[in-house]
Order: sequence, then structure tokens, then C-alpha cells
Amino acid sequence: MFILAKVVDFLIAVCVASIIALLLGFIAHYLFGVSRLEVRMSALIGAAISALIFAVLVTTEWFNKPRKSK
Repeated sequence: MFILAKVVDFLIAVCVASIIALLLGFIAHYLFGVSRLEVRMSALIGAAISALIFAVLVTTEWFNKPRKSK
């Protein structure tokens, strides 16, 4: 049950992040006149940084789990 809750939390976070990214891209392009290429590059950099942070959090949580003793 705990794994299912983590999966649901992750999916909600991905959906919210994508909606915010689309909104910010729309605002940057249509209101401030930023080109689509610049918006894409910024989105790619932001996605890479987010993925790196998520990977670090997941791996450190996995390595810090208490191990069962025999």
C-alpha cells in the first residue's frame, strides 16, 4: 500500500509540474515575447534539474532504509 501511495504522489507531482510548465511557457511566449526555442531550452534545463533532484532523493532514501537483520 505504501508503494501505491508513492506512485500516486509522483503522478500528481508530474501532472502539476507539467501544467505549471505549460502555463509559464504560454505566458513567456505570448506576453513577454520570448521565442519558442528559448522557452524549450529553459524547460529542458528545468526538467533535467528536477530529475536530478528526484533521483538523488529516491536513491538516498533507498540507501538509508533500515535493513532487516537475520
